[in-house]
Amino acid sequence: MPCGLAFGDTHVARKKADASESVTPAAPRVNTAAVTSKTSDRLQFRLPEGMRDKLVEAATANGRSLNEEIIDRLTQSLERDAVQRLSNRLKAQADRLATFEGELAGIVERLRPRDE
Repeated sequence: MPCGLAFGDTHVARKKADASESVTPAAPRVNTAAVTSKTSDRLQFRLPEGMRDKLVEAATANGRSLNEEIIDRLTQSLERDAVQRLSNRLKAQADRLATFEGELAGIVERLRPRDE
């Protein structure tokens, strides 16, 4: 499905293209043939100047529709956030483990018989 606008398209043509693209399913990584309007969410939002054109270029380069490109990028961002949260939790656990190991080493040292 072509996602770019031909050079010289009018504002009206762009609005029509936007309307037809917004009907596509919004569920990430779902077989689009199996998605109906009852299983997808529809969302309208404004993009900063020039961002739509950049997304269209990226979508074209990746062989995706504009909708698929946006969904893929949002999915990657959310997954990256989840990985970062997990990484932070693991680092906190590693810090606690290091503290515990230090305390345990101190206890072992105090319990060792001293050669005098």
